Amino acid sequence: MEMEALDTLFFRDGRPFTKGEDTWADGVFPPAPSVFYGALRSIYFSHHISELPKAQQKDDPTGNLKIKGVYLKLWDDICFPMPLDCVAVKGDSGSREALLLSLEKKHLVTSVATPYLLIPNFGRQVNVEEISGGYLDIFSFQEYLNLETREFIYRSIGDHLLSEPKVGMARDRITRSSQDTMLYRVDLQRFNNGVLVVDYFGLTLPATGLAKLGAEGKGVAFWHGDEFTISAPELKGNKFKLYFATPAIFKQGWLPSWIEEDTLKGEYKGLEFRLLTAAVGRYLSLGGFDIQKKKPKPMQRAVPAGSVYYMELLKGDMKKVVDVFHGKNISEDLANQGFGLTYVGAVQ
Repeated sequence: MEMEALDTLFFRDGRPFTKGEDTWADGVFPPAPSVFYGALRSIYFSHHISELPKAQQKDDPTGNLKIKGVYLKLWDDICFPMPLDCVAVKGDSGSREALLLSLEKKHLVTSVATPYLLIPNFGRQVNVEEISGGYLDIFSFQEYLNLETREFIYRSIGDHLLSEPKVGMARDRITRSSQDTMLYRVDLQRFNNGVLVVDYFGLTLPATGLAKLGAEGKGVAFWHGDEFTISAPELKGNKFKLYFATPAIFKQGWLPSWIEEDTLKGEYKGLEFRLLTAAVGRYLSLGGFDIQKKKPKPMQRAVPAGSVYYMELLKGDMKKVVDVFHGKNISEDLANQGFGLTYVGAVQ
């Protein structure tokens, strides 16, 4: 399903926004997959009002809904968050060139627990920096997974977002008049030349229509778009990497619970491997509001989209690696809502 914004959009981040205490509400873009999970359920019940009482029951008609992934379509290309094992050529913002870091065995004493490091080894002298808000189109992303090249031209989400802050004043619920010291500002954003894409199954929805999305119930038009696939690469040797296209929640923070913290070895669905290194971004704070319980949901920390984990296979075969991980949601919580969508990549 593709969703095009008809107005500005606003998606809250995990920071508190308490009435009378905080005056600035920060937003994030794109939002967490759970936002779309709620939106799709709302679309269903808006067309099946009589089934609304079943929404939180065992016979919930949306109980089989599963989101596989959430993507951005910039212009006409499906795009993926920039892999965090890539860096930008500093001062070269015009071309937006990204370079892939190299996996090297650690020979120095460092605070990093992993036996390998990702280091710059580009064959030329360049200054590099982290990439913020970068995206690869589907063709470049496929090249990245296949390791067909180590240089990429990336896109910036900033080219498609226009900030339009809204200033407001809270009103008294009884008198409906403005309250003193209740001025606030919300960071609304207009999404231009792009649409939000949700890959879901398990629920029948109208082919086209209008819906509300995000905070303040902003309007979007939706329709069913074309399907696309990401082919698994041909894996050689005993090394591979896992790329996360959506945020993932793990019980050990950045480390999946099926990997031992001390040895960095683990077992998952019959495969045994060792974590070599990882490129993990700053954690995301995810919350929300539980409508049924009428209170905020517990805050959870998630590994951000674009994070990459390099693995060494100890037992099993690469074909099973692809079957187990490629295109699968492996988040330890909320996987059915689209968290932890993983793709397998080749390692040199």
